[in-house]
Parts: sequence; structure tokens; C-alpha cells
Amino acid sequence: MAVEKMAMVNLMGKYDALDAAIDACVKSRVFQPESTTELLSDVKALAIVRVTEENPFAAPLSRFADILKLAGIEPELLKDGNIDIDVGDIVKYTDKFKEKMDALIEKHSSDEKEIASIEANIEQLKHFTSLEIPLSTVFSSQYLKVRFGRLPADSYAKLKTFEDNPYIMFSPCSSDDEFYWGLYVTPLEREDEVDEIFASLYFERLRIPDSTGTPAQALKELTEKCESLKKEYKSLTGEIIEFVNSEHDRCLKLYTSLRLRYNSFEIRRYCAKYNNYFMLIGWIPLKEKAKFSKLMDKVDGVEYSYDDPNKNKRVKPPTKLRNLKIFRPFEYFVSMYGLPTYGEIDPTFFVAITYTIMFGIMFADVGQGIVLAIAGFLMYKLKGMPLGKILVPCGLCGAFFGLVFGSVFGLENVLDPLYRAIGFSEKPISVMEDVTSILLFAIIFGMAMIVIAMLLNIISNLKQRDYEKSLFGPNGFAGMAIYLTIILVAGSVMLGFELPMLPVILVGVVLPIFIILFKEPLGNLVAHKKKLMDMGMGEYLMQSFFELFESILTFFTNTVSFIRVGAFVLVHASMMMVFTSLYDIVGGGVVGIIIMVFGNIFVTVLEGLLVGVQVLRLEFYEMFSRFYDGGGKKYASINIQSDIK
Repeated sequence: MAVEKMAMVNLMGKYDALDAAIDACVKSRVFQPESTTELLSDVKALAIVRVTEENPFAAPLSRFADILKLAGIEPELLKDGNIDIDVGDIVKYTDKFKEKMDALIEKHSSDEKEIASIEANIEQLKHFTSLEIPLSTVFSSQYLKVRFGRLPADSYAKLKTFEDNPYIMFSPCSSDDEFYWGLYVTPLEREDEVDEIFASLYFERLRIPDSTGTPAQALKELTEKCESLKKEYKSLTGEIIEFVNSEHDRCLKLYTSLRLRYNSFEIRRYCAKYNNYFMLIGWIPLKEKAKFSKLMDKVDGVEYSYDDPNKNKRVKPPTKLRNLKIFRPFEYFVSMYGLPTYGEIDPTFFVAITYTIMFGIMFADVGQGIVLAIAGFLMYKLKGMPLGKILVPCGLCGAFFGLVFGSVFGLENVLDPLYRAIGFSEKPISVMEDVTSILLFAIIFGMAMIVIAMLLNIISNLKQRDYEKSLFGPNGFAGMAIYLTIILVAGSVMLGFELPMLPVILVGVVLPIFIILFKEPLGNLVAHKKKLMDMGMGEYLMQSFFELFESILTFFTNTVSFIRVGAFVLVHASMMMVFTSLYDIVGGGVVGIIIMVFGNIFVTVLEGLLVGVQVLRLEFYEMFSRFYDGGGKKYASINIQSDIK
């Protein structure tokens, strides 16, 4: 439940040993490179340059990726990949594979187009099978033109207006409610005139395939040819699939080898070159030092050393979270806000506990909670959604608090026998009868969360030796003193116990206010810095006053924000009460069951969304803003499963 400790690695050796050093870094799977030239840019005297060689594996990799796409193979990277395969062999294989695939696909595509064309012709010929004249005879006339096609039904009726024209003759072969299929014949000298008239009647020409027989005979021939082509097409499809399957493993092995070579070469861009030597700086987890050293010891001509991560102030170490498996799903929320910087507290554990509890309180229903947990499990298992893993504990927590509030699918009295069996006269908390208690609990809960957030801020900044924020800031010891004093004074007024008000306010409020006003010079003084302030006293006091005013104001606004924890308990119960009332009005039965099922689905989806967003808002704005910066960069080691950008 912390940020993994890192070590800075410094590699140096002769330039001709660079490839071997990089291969060792990649094989370690724990090395993350940094831009060495940027880290060494203050060394002006040395002629250090960045390595900018063009990656020779980019073109072969791109070509091979196209081959995989052509074959329909997902470019998966094998974990046991290596770089021992000769690139020349990969290129030869790529050319041979492409030649074979191109031939198969070209034939496959040709057959597909021919089948589509024949099926279109078959569809047209079906309308003309009643014509018993050979098509060759129809199309061979030297003095007449024949047009096959279809007329809209209303246009066919209009042909009567052309009865006096001896050249307008349409012979229907088949029809339905919309069209008449047939042909018209026209002398060559009247072709344009007749075509124009039929065009005005919305005649659509259809292309009939040439044949020596009648349309019925032509239809039979085309059908047989189509069936034969489909068998060939199916056989060819099987051949392509068989070929791809037979080459699948080899393709992925070669692709992995190329990708590994490509990634290895890309690491050169992080290197610095000085004469005939190279330098490479990067990060590894501290616990991996022995493993990394063992690999580097096998590389001749390369020296390496390890430095403290905080030694170089020009760059922050990357962040690698280390949490128990049960809390890891909540890293999703932490990464949404921003990963912790190196040395900062990892809030994953805090988020996992507080988010789950607040969600459970606000979504308190046994039945709906279990349904939500099942839905979250399916979301993760079927769709791989990280949010699904978070919904499982949240739903179960909602079911637990549903037992406390006595709600099962919106029914408030179902669990009464259970309560009586374990010794309660009634359910522990009745939502609609204990409104004041629930809202008061929400406020107290919010106070506790804010105090915990301040404690985390103090611990985190003490670890980083930021005394200004930890001791003198509004979220440090001084701010906590003010907040706790205000709570203490408010409690004495509400509960009626006496306090020495003046000393308490002077020590708990007035003194911390002055400490916060002068937090910067006090922090610099404790840190033994020579310069206490970066601006004039007047300007500093003006800025500090407004910052103090805003901080004290947030004490109240943040606390009041937690009322929503109790408010959503009431909203949840009220929404279900609407549907239970409708159930009582209709008198149960099938209609009543439908109302309750719909109501539970509606409330589960809507409340699940609203509660999830509101709890996340409380986490980010009311708590994270007090102790967490989230400006870290993700640790991403270079290996065969990562891409260099």
C-alpha cells in the first residue's frame, strides 16, 4: 500500500556494446529509460550528443503488421519472444507469405464478385421465365431493339393513353403490387422516340445476360454455375483459413521478434553519445537490483552503477503502485486524479475503504446491492471493465448497510422477523423516522474524513520534508488545530459542557491563524533556507490573508458537503417509497409486480450512477484536495509488451 521504491541506473560503455546493453535492459523487463542528454545537459564541457539513428526495423515491422492484417491475425506479442531470428529471414518469409496470401485473396475476391453478379442476373431472369423465345433470337434482330425492364404499376395503367401509337408495345412477363416486368420492342428508326416515352413512364432497364436458350433455360444454367462457384468459394475460404492457422504461431513469433528489435533500437533515442562511448540512464524498482545486475554482468564492455532517486533534482522518479490485490481495482480512481509523485502517500488504500463505505451507506439496500455486485462482476468478466471490479465491493457494502436500514428491494419490513429473532424489537435504523440522526451522522462522518485527510497530508509532507505544508499550512498541524478547536467549541455549545473559551480560542484558533499567515518564512526557517520570503512583506501578507480566508471557508463548505451522504440515504428510500406506494394502490398482482421490478431496475441504475459520481466527488474535492497532489508519471518498463513512443 505504497509507492514502489526506485533506483536510478547509470550505464556507460563503448558504443559498439550498446546493442548488447540495450538487449539486457529489455530482457530484464524492469528498466525504464530517461532522456540521458537532458539529465546531462548541464555538463557543458563535454561534447555529449543525442543518438538519433533511424530505426532500421520500422519498415519491416510495418510491412509485417500489414501481413497480419491481411491474414486477419491479431498482432499479439508472445511473452517468450526472443531476438535471435535473422531479420533477413523475416523479410524473405514476409515476401513469400504475401505472395501466397495475395494469390488466394485475389481468387477469393474474384469468385465473390462473380457470384454476386450471377445472383443479380438470376434475380432478374426470374421475372422473365414465362418468355419462351430464345434470348439469342431476341437480341440478334437487325431491325428491332428490345428493352427488358420494369414499369411501376401506375405507369403500366397509363400505357392505354398510347394505344394509337403502333410503336408503343409493352409485353408483361410477371408482376406484383408495385411493378410489371416485361419488354418492349421498337424499330431502329424509332428507338430514341420510344425510349423517351418509356423513360417518361419511369421504365427501369434491366440487363439480361446473353444466352442461347430461353430465360428459363438461362436461369437454370446460371443457377448451376452459381452453385459450383459457391462450392469453390467455400473451399477457397477453407484453404485460406487453413493456411493462416498453419502459419499463425510462426507469424506471431516473427512479429514478436521484430517488435522486440524495434523497441530495443528505439531505446537508443534515450542514449547520449560521447566520442566512442555511450551513456544511458533509467529507473528500476529497488527490489529488482539483483536481477538487473545479474543480466548486466554478462555484458562485456559496459559499466553500471546505482544512485539514490533524489540525487538528480532535474527529474522525478516514475511511480509504480504497490497494493494488496483487494485494493488494486481502486487504483483506477487514483490514476483518474493523477498518480502520486515519488515519495508521496499512495491514497489507494484510503480510497478503497472510504469509497466503499460511503457508497454502501448511500446505496443501502440488500437486494439492489447484491444485484449491483453481480452486475459489476459480469462487467469485469465479460467486458474487462475496471469499474466492474469496483462495483463488487461497493454493492456488497450496500447490501450490508441495507441490513442495517432494513431495506430489501425497497421493501422496508421484510427483515423485521430477522431483527426480532436476534433480539431487536424493531430494525436498528428507520430511514424516514431518523432523518435528523442520519444527517447528523453524515456531518460527523465528514468531520472525521477531513481530519484523516489532514493527518495524511502531515505524514506525506513530513516524508518529503516539506515543513511548510506539514506543520504550518492550512491542512497541516496549524489548520488541524483550528478545525478541531471549532468542532470542540461547537460541541460544547450543542452538548452543554463548559470550556475556558478564551484560552481555547486563543491557543486553538488565533495562534494557528498567525502561524498559517507566516507559513512560508516559518517553513523556510525550519528547513534552514537562507531566503525566508520570495516577495515583500506587504504583498506576502495580502496574499496569505486571502489564502487563509479561503482555507477556513473550505473547512465549512467541505464539512457541509458530507450531508449528501445522509441525503442520498433519504433519496434512495424516498424513490423506492414511490414505487411501493404505487404497488399498494394497484393492489399487487401482475401489474404491481411489474411496477416493483421496473422501480428496482430504475432506482438501481439511476442511484448507482448518481451515488458513484457523488462519492467520487467527495473523494476528489473534499479529501484529495487536502493531502494529495497526484503529479506523478507512470512507471512503464521497456519490454516486448510495451511500445516506445
